[in-house]
Amino acid sequence: MIKRNLGLVLVIIAMILNILNFGFSNMSTKPLSFWLFLASIFVLITAFIKIFINENKEKKKTTSD
Repeated sequence: MIKRNLGLVLVIIAMILNILNFGFSNMSTKPLSFWLFLASIFVLITAFIKIFINENKEKKKTTSD
């Protein structure tokens, strides 16, 4: 799994670090950091979904062969 989805795993690690770096004390919708935080959450969710889709395809491919 890690070998096939290494790029997605690295994206997940980067987005987690970005989310942890966000300052929750001054959470307003004006600064750019808030929108980058929302984008990080979206990319993180998308990467997880993409990994699950890839793994299901790979599992179906090996069971059908």
